[in-house]
Amino acid sequence: MVLRNLFIKSTLKHSQRRSCLLAFRQIHHARSCLSQTVKLWDQLPGEGGSKKKGLEELLGPLRAEKFAIPDPQQTVGHDHFDIAIVGGGIVGLATAREILKRYPNVTLAILEKEPDVAGQQTGHNSGVIHAGLYYEPGSQMAHTCVRGADLMYAYCKEHDLPVERCGKLVVACNEKEHEQVEKLYRQGTANGVKGLKIIDSKEITELEPNVKAYSALYSPNTGIVNYWLVGQCIANELRKSGRADIKTSFEAKKFDKTSDGKVKITGGEQIMDGPHLEITANKVITCGGLYSDRIAGLTGGDASKHKVVTFRGTYYQLKPEFRTLIKRNIYPVPSGGGIPVGVHFTPTVDARRGHQTIVGPGACITFSREGYRFFDFKIKDVWDNVMNSAFWAFALKNFGLSMGEVYRDLNKNAFLKSGQKYVPGLTGDMVEPSFSGVMAQVFEKGGIAASDFIVETNVMDGLILNVRNAPSPACTASFAIGEMVVDRAEQDWDWKEKVQ
Repeated sequence: MVLRNLFIKSTLKHSQRRSCLLAFRQIHHARSCLSQTVKLWDQLPGEGGSKKKGLEELLGPLRAEKFAIPDPQQTVGHDHFDIAIVGGGIVGLATAREILKRYPNVTLAILEKEPDVAGQQTGHNSGVIHAGLYYEPGSQMAHTCVRGADLMYAYCKEHDLPVERCGKLVVACNEKEHEQVEKLYRQGTANGVKGLKIIDSKEITELEPNVKAYSALYSPNTGIVNYWLVGQCIANELRKSGRADIKTSFEAKKFDKTSDGKVKITGGEQIMDGPHLEITANKVITCGGLYSDRIAGLTGGDASKHKVVTFRGTYYQLKPEFRTLIKRNIYPVPSGGGIPVGVHFTPTVDARRGHQTIVGPGACITFSREGYRFFDFKIKDVWDNVMNSAFWAFALKNFGLSMGEVYRDLNKNAFLKSGQKYVPGLTGDMVEPSFSGVMAQVFEKGGIAASDFIVETNVMDGLILNVRNAPSPACTASFAIGEMVVDRAEQDWDWKEKVQ
């Protein structure tokens, strides 16, 4: 120690000597601490106990089994799975269900940033089971919507969930709009939709006395369901399987490839600094919904493409005494631009909000990815829109439509006027505020709304597959989208040979 001090004094300046002495003291202190004996208990309270039945019933056998393992490196914060699915909306849930159906030995995790599944787009929409009228023949949307509707009806029947095949009228108010009715008839027929029929004003009145229109396309196989409830039912299935763990309040924040060729996902609660949770998985599928582009960027996907823009749909509902004004889904013909299908009337079988008839939604640009109210604002979300040239091309190309949607979102009378065109008996005192939903939309070059689902493959050396665009009819089509995504995974990852 004395020799060290003499060396420092003889060779260094005063300020350098002081810094060096401090450093030596810190090293000496650290060595002293390490030499002390630290007593560690074998376990914390609750570690290594029996598998708790209550935990198993609430969160599933897989979570209960892992939680009972005595080694904390193998518990909730550090799990390994064959597959991880990021996003607990209905598309992610349906994809997980399809994987477990095909591969009886696979384990998987679903990572959802919200406290519960199905909390965003899945839980805030019209609840319509679409028949498949609006989609280009031959597209994935057309195929998955028609097949998905059949699968959705069958699933609800199997699990005894509320569902009604109430039918739908797409109405034309004049002869010019009738051209759209004929187009939808041709498209729907080409897509395999059954029972379509073009009817005149007299037949419309016979079906719906309060609806006045020039003509309509009648779709008897369109129905209504509560997609939030369907999501809860799928989640319950997954947990009970004993091979799936749904980790809510887990926002995926970082994706890394490990040295042994797996994917490590680091995350945690979205409003907390810690604790950081980790899982590893052999393969990852992301179904990020409102944040699909940002999640794809975190995985190493192309962040410059398929940027998400969000639109808010505001709903009103008929007051209880007027809720039976209509009995079917009543839609206007599409308004163009690729976004809004227009203000429509929909009876509901919503287990949370009750039996209602909702009127809406609009399609107003949001200032936050989760902008359920007009003045919800996040600078990052606004900046993403400002820098999105494809969105600006859409907005300028459809300027009147865009401004009209903003105006209707702020003005109740203007909003209701859209519905009064074909339900003239509707008045302002017949409705009250209901809920709002936010939908994600991707625009392609030139301002064209993406007309089909988009799946990005070969991310992170082929370990990750990203679902980049899944707007309406994603809820209707969810089970069929799950089939499509797993088909793609089998193709890219050789699952049939490797995953058994």
